[in-house]
Amino acid sequence: MATKKNSSLRDKTLIRPLLALPNFVLTPMIAQPVRIDDEQQRQFIDKCKGENCEIFIVSSFPSEQDPEKEELADYGILCVLDRVLEMPGAPSLAFVRPLHRAKYIDSIYSPSLPMARITILQDVTLPKKVSADSKLIMERIEDLFKNCMHFAIEPEKLTAEKIIEENSSSPVQHLYALTHVAPITTEDKYAVLSCSSFKSLIQTVASILDITAQKISIQAAIHEKTHQELNRQQKEIFLRTHLKHVKEELGETDEDDITELLAKANLKKWDEKVERHFQKEIQKLRRLNINNPEYSVQYSYLESLLDLPWNNYKETDFSLGDVERILNRDHYGLEKVKERILEYMAVIKLRNDLKAPILCLYGPPGVGKTSIGKSVAEATGREYARISLGGMHDEAEIRGHRRTYIGAMPGRFLHSLSKLEYGNPMMLLDEIDKVGKDYKGDPSYALLEALDPEQNNTFHDNFVDFPYDLSKVLFIATANDLSTIPAPLRDRMEVIEISGYTLAEKREIALRHLVGQALKDNGFKEDEIKFSPEAIETIIRLFTHEAGVRQLKMQISKVIRKLAVRKVKGESLPVEITGKMVSQYLDKKDSSHNRLGFRG
Repeated sequence: MATKKNSSLRDKTLIRPLLALPNFVLTPMIAQPVRIDDEQQRQFIDKCKGENCEIFIVSSFPSEQDPEKEELADYGILCVLDRVLEMPGAPSLAFVRPLHRAKYIDSIYSPSLPMARITILQDVTLPKKVSADSKLIMERIEDLFKNCMHFAIEPEKLTAEKIIEENSSSPVQHLYALTHVAPITTEDKYAVLSCSSFKSLIQTVASILDITAQKISIQAAIHEKTHQELNRQQKEIFLRTHLKHVKEELGETDEDDITELLAKANLKKWDEKVERHFQKEIQKLRRLNINNPEYSVQYSYLESLLDLPWNNYKETDFSLGDVERILNRDHYGLEKVKERILEYMAVIKLRNDLKAPILCLYGPPGVGKTSIGKSVAEATGREYARISLGGMHDEAEIRGHRRTYIGAMPGRFLHSLSKLEYGNPMMLLDEIDKVGKDYKGDPSYALLEALDPEQNNTFHDNFVDFPYDLSKVLFIATANDLSTIPAPLRDRMEVIEISGYTLAEKREIALRHLVGQALKDNGFKEDEIKFSPEAIETIIRLFTHEAGVRQLKMQISKVIRKLAVRKVKGESLPVEITGKMVSQYLDKKDSSHNRLGFRG
């Protein structure tokens, strides 16, 4: 009889009392209570009380055109109002029993009750033959539902099991029961309500539960991490508090950190202004709790101040004879370059200050620009510091980062000085022509303040946030291409060009320096293998085409590595490498083709 009745009602238009519930969707086939919140809904329920009173319940939502107005969903449920439970001081509960899914057509004016014209829709039924795919999806739905309820509390699980058990008379009702108790959204429940066939129902339910299970798993993982972090923080606070009390009992306090900083400060040679600034920052540290993250930031800042060699300078009374001797010892040839460097050092010695243009050693790769800088540092008795500027594109790398976040640090200049004992080193600015620029600023213009003799006595680093004197630092820069250096920066430098070496110079450099270094680098004793001048000339003519000697050293190392295999195998080694042997060991395909400034 019920089937005939359903069949007769299908696609039939009815007029029934209309109850619109904001953000609430009934589940088909599941008897459930409806919360009655406002007075208008209460009056509606009071008028509909009666035996087997049918009402149409539909979800309402704010209109996209006018959020203050409500629009009704397309689908709702025709229900029977069974009973009403009224509780003093609390919202009433109307218990309804769903009959059929229905489509909302329009509202009809009625002075007593709001009415709606609806069309009864076909109920979702189980097909006569369930496909194998549908059975697999049903099994998947059961697993997903368990995953969704895995993190639910015990009372929720018991309630869900009871509802599912009471509504398992058919697979369709069982699916509706799963979605009714699962922690899914109102939109998801409306998607279930909109399904018109068994196939679409199981696919929709599977998709919804899959997404819900993933969300719950992610939320559980985040909750677990948060819980562990809170436990760690609580444990740390407990231990720090306990340690504080232990220190108090031992007569020790957090003042030990400050005492240590003050002891280091007493050894510094800074002037009165720096001393006042340091004491001011110490007072800031005293006001911070040791558990406050800003405490470590402030403590690191004070340590950075103490690491700098304030007014601590090394005696640099060098002689031009020492400079000339060391340059000749470390570099063969380059007579004009050495002469220019001697002239520059003579001016520095006469003026007894560094208010002169910055030296810039300009030339192709491998001609010895960096090694000349090391020799100058040794000759003048200064500490040596190298700063690689190649690829630098952030102005903060020069001026330092502002202390507005954890991880801020001083710029390259002060960071290098903090690792040195004295404040007047020889600082090599390598590859100054390869400084880049982007939205973070142009570091090449930030270098102007550091390299200008008229400004660098009050160099301002954003991290240290106090003027620092760089005027005692001897700067030497290196570059491969002057055209990429901005004109204002280039004007502050005296360019010394190192164009390259002749064949004879390369031969002597190889015999005096490169062969010995290559032997040592490859595990041989310095006099274990000798290269004839002919062998070196063969490498230069046939296997290198460069202005410098970098590729020459690499080719010499390749020859030595060939002999290393023979040495490990216990075979005899040649007393001297000849040009013919070089041609056997090396392949012309490996030769370098860097012809910049080649003087062959």
